[in-house]
Amino acid sequence: MDHTFKKEKCSVCEKLLESSCEQPVDLELSLPDYCSDIERILKCRICPGVTSKSITGDRLDVDGSVTVRLYYLDSKKQAVRLCAHTIPFSCSFELKNPGSGCAARVKLRSGYLNCRALSPRKLDIHGAFSVIASVYRQGEKEYCSDLEGGDIRQLTHNERISTLAGVSSQQFSLSEVLDIGKGKGTPESILRSELTISADESRAIENKLMLKGEAVLKVLYITDIETGAQDMMSFNIPVSQIIDVPGITESTINDISVDVMSYDISLRSEYDESSTLITLDAKLSAVVFAYEEKELTVIDDAYSTEYELDTTLRGESFDRVADICQMDKSISCVLTAEGRDITRVCDIWCENISSIADTDPSKPSVRGKLELCMLALDGEGVPFCAEKAVDFSFDLPAGDHCGKLTIEPEIKAGNISFRITDDNSVEAKAGLKLCAVIHESCVKRCLVGARANEDKPREKDRTAAVTLYYADGGEKLWDIARQYCTSVEAVKLENGLTEDIIEARSMILIPMQ
Repeated sequence: MDHTFKKEKCSVCEKLLESSCEQPVDLELSLPDYCSDIERILKCRICPGVTSKSITGDRLDVDGSVTVRLYYLDSKKQAVRLCAHTIPFSCSFELKNPGSGCAARVKLRSGYLNCRALSPRKLDIHGAFSVIASVYRQGEKEYCSDLEGGDIRQLTHNERISTLAGVSSQQFSLSEVLDIGKGKGTPESILRSELTISADESRAIENKLMLKGEAVLKVLYITDIETGAQDMMSFNIPVSQIIDVPGITESTINDISVDVMSYDISLRSEYDESSTLITLDAKLSAVVFAYEEKELTVIDDAYSTEYELDTTLRGESFDRVADICQMDKSISCVLTAEGRDITRVCDIWCENISSIADTDPSKPSVRGKLELCMLALDGEGVPFCAEKAVDFSFDLPAGDHCGKLTIEPEIKAGNISFRITDDNSVEAKAGLKLCAVIHESCVKRCLVGARANEDKPREKDRTAAVTLYYADGGEKLWDIARQYCTSVEAVKLENGLTEDIIEARSMILIPMQ
C-alpha cells in the first residue's frame, strides 16, 4: 500500500535562458566631407546600445544599434576629431515553454576591434560585441512535508528557503534638457559622453516598487572647432520611477538592477550658436526579483509501527538568497606616456569592466579587470591616448554558509580623480560600486516515497507494557524507537528525556505501544 504525502508548493525562480550571441562589426568607413584628414588614429571604440527587448511567444527579441567612434588627430590643426558611424543590429533567442510573467536581462559586452587606416580618409574596421541574455520566470516546486498514516513515524527537519514572490522587467525613459551654463565654453561638438545610473533608494508597497536614484552624465566637448579646444561637464540627474512588481511587499528581499540600455545626446547649438543646452534621451531598464523567506518541514526518514516500509529517498535542492552585498572601493594606478611630457589631462574613463566570482564559502570574493583610458596633451599641445589594464578585487562577507554558493556580481564605475605626478605620468583613482547577490543552494536527501509491505507485519512484544533497554552513549532515540515499533516522543515521555541522543550509557524504559 502506497502512503500519501502532503506536499507544499513553493514559488521558485527558474532560469529559462542563459546565452550569448556575437554580433560582428565589419565595415569600410569613409570620412564625411566635413571631416578633416586623418594624421593618426588615437582610439577606436565600439559602443553598442539596446533600443528594445521583448518576449513574444517562445522568443526573446533584442534590437539596438552599435556606434563605431573613431578618435583621430587632425592632420592640419593637430586637434582631436571624432567620426561616428551607427548601424542597427537585431538578434533573437529561443525559449522553451516561457509561459507568462517572464523577465529578461540583456547585457552588452565589447569584444575585439581592429581599426586600420587605408588612406587619410578611409578605414577598414573589424570587430565584434556580444549580446548576453538571461530570461527568468516564476515557477513552482513541490516538497514532501508530511506522510499520512496513524502507524507512521517520521524524522523531520526544517530548511530555510527563499520563495519568489514576484519578478518584473520594465523599461522606461529619461529625457532632460541640461544647461552647461555661461561659465563654461559654448559646446560646438561632443567628443565623448558617458551615462551611468544607480538606484540607491527603494521602497516596496503592495505590488509596486518605488525607485529613487541618480543618473550621472559626463560630457567631453569641443568649444572651438578650429583649435580643437575642449571642456568637460558633469550633470547629476535625479531619477524616480514606480515599477509594477506583482507579489512584492514591504517584507520581501528585493534584488534590483537598473541599467542604461541606450541613450542619445545632442547639442542645441546646432540650431543656436550661442546655446549652452544639451538634450538627453535615454532608455533605461529595471529588473526586480522579490523574495520571501520561508521555513519548510521536510522528511528525512520514516517507518511504520505495523508493517515493513519500503522508502524512496531523493536529493532535493533548497535555495535561498543568503545576502545582497553592496560595496564601494577605490582603485589606483599610474598612467604613463613614454617619450612624451604630459601638460594637460583632457579626460580619463573606464572601459571593458569584467569580473568573476570565487564561490568558496569560507572566503567568497569577486575579482576582475578594467581598462583605464586617458586623453591628454603632450608638451607640444598635441593630443594622445594612453591605456592601462587594472586588476581589482572585492572580499565579500563570509557569513554562515553551508551549501554551494552562486554569486551574481554587477560592477559599475563611479568618479575618477587624477593628478599629474611628473612630466610623463598621471596617478588616477577610480571608484567602483559592487552589487553582488549571493545565492546558497543545499542538496539534502529527503523522503519522497513510502510503501507499506502488508505481507510483512512487524514483530513486537504485545505481552508487556514496557521493556528494559541498555543504551550506549551516542545512540539515537530514533533508531531505538524504530527497533521497538514505538515513537521517539513516547520514549522521551517515559524516561523524562529532552534530547534526541543518549548522552551516556544508561538503562531506559521502552513503552510497547
